[in-house]
Parts: sequence; C-alpha cells; structure tokens
Amino acid sequence: MYSNSSPRNYIFVILGLFAIFLGVFFYFFNLKNDNQSFFWEIFIISCLSFIINIGIIVSINFKNKTKLFVLIIFSLLFISSLQVFESITLGIVYLLLSVVSSLILGTLPMSSSLKYFNIGMLVTISSFLYFPTAILLLLFFIVTVLYYEEKINISQYLAGIFVTLILIIEIMYLTDQFYRILDWVNHFEFPRFHFEYQIPILIVLAFILIYGFVNQYTNKKDIHDLKILNGYSVLLLYLFSWIVIYAFFMGENYGLLLFVSLPISLIVSKSL
Repeated sequence: MYSNSSPRNYIFVILGLFAIFLGVFFYFFNLKNDNQSFFWEIFIISCLSFIINIGIIVSINFKNKTKLFVLIIFSLLFISSLQVFESITLGIVYLLLSVVSSLILGTLPMSSSLKYFNIGMLVTISSFLYFPTAILLLLFFIVTVLYYEEKINISQYLAGIFVTLILIIEIMYLTDQFYRILDWVNHFEFPRFHFEYQIPILIVLAFILIYGFVNQYTNKKDIHDLKILNGYSVLLLYLFSWIVIYAFFMGENYGLLLFVSLPISLIVSKSL
C-alpha cells in the first residue's frame, strides 16, 4: 500500500490545507472562552492527528489525481469535525487510533511483533478513554488473524491488550483512582437516539460501505494486488465498526464522524 510518489509532489497542497486547518482552528477555538485553559493541548493533539492522517494518505498507493481528491475530502471532513477536540479525551482517542491506522495500513514501518503489540496496547488505552471503541479490539484481532505475516503476531496483539489492561488497573489501584471505573459502571447508559439525523447518517455511511465493498471486489486490478486488497478490506471493516458505534453511542455528538474521515475519503475517492 505504499506510494511511489514523493510527499514533495503534494507539499504545496498539504501546506495550503494545513493553513486552512489552522485558520479555522484558531477562529473556532478563540470563540470558545471556556476552553482557553486547554487551548494548546487541543492544538497539539489536533495538529498531530491531522499530520498523521495526511501522512497515511500520501503514503498510500493512489493515482496522483485521486490522491489530491483524498487530501481535500479528508481535510474538509476533519476541519468540519474540529468540535470533537473540545473534549481532550476524545481528541487523544482519535490521535491514538490514527497511529493504529498508520500501523495497520503499513505506512508506519515497524517490526512485525512490536507493531501488533502496539496496536493492541493503543486500542486498549482508547477503550478505557472512550468505552465504545472496545469494539475495535475485536476488529483488529480479526485483522491480525486474517492478515498476519507470522503466527506470533496474534500472541503479540493479545499480549498488548492484556499487558495494558493489567498496567492500567494496577496504576488506578495504586493511585486510588479505581473508584472511577466503578462510578462509570454504575452510571453507564446509552445516549439518547436522535432519529432526525442519526438515521440519515447511518444510511449514508452504510451506502458508502456497500459502495466501497462492491468497488473493491469488482476492481480486477486491485484483486491481483493483495496489499491493496487487504488494506482496503481493513478500511471497510473499520468503517463498519464505527457504523455500529454510531448506532448506539452517537447521541447528540455527530462530531464523532471525525473518526471515519479517513476511510470515507479513501473509499469515496477510490473510483475517481
């Protein structure tokens, strides 16, 4: 899934999109006086998230014209969902899952065993910060089983999950923060479902998922390129997982669409 084109070919486009992102970011968050104390934390998390995903797009094998569409569509979706970063917790989750996407798609080179250990670790941390992402633990386990290069990858992925779980529980217990988990369990509830926009969003995402599936497995060129086939299969599974999360946990937070900005931009642009 690597691209033969150099990032320098897109440097002006990337700089232009990044400038637009910065402009919208400073305008939007300067209006939010209640977030001033966390302004720079939000700024750093959102910038890193934007840069990592742009790096993924540039590294993936696409026609030059198509890659420009991907960059533009992703940037529009990312910028329009900046409100998610008002919650530093969700911002961190998005950043962690961006790193996971980079690892699983192979755009961030790393030794096989360490790669899958880190995927398990990062997704586990994300699920502690935002519980619905626990569904991704199953997703990436399936991905590891289907596309692993060595059998040890499965055990390394599981080790990443369990080692992280043990460390988090130990740290919370030793710092007398374990009550937070108990409080969360006692007050757990599903967000209120909003038919007026949640149903349309789910229908659109389901249509994109079906379109991506049909387009992927009817493209003769991609079928013969296993790296591309496997990479887009991961994106389709990732989008499906978030459709499930949105169905139960979106509530009023439609800004969560940020989490599917990368797969949507890649799937929609693929046939252009």
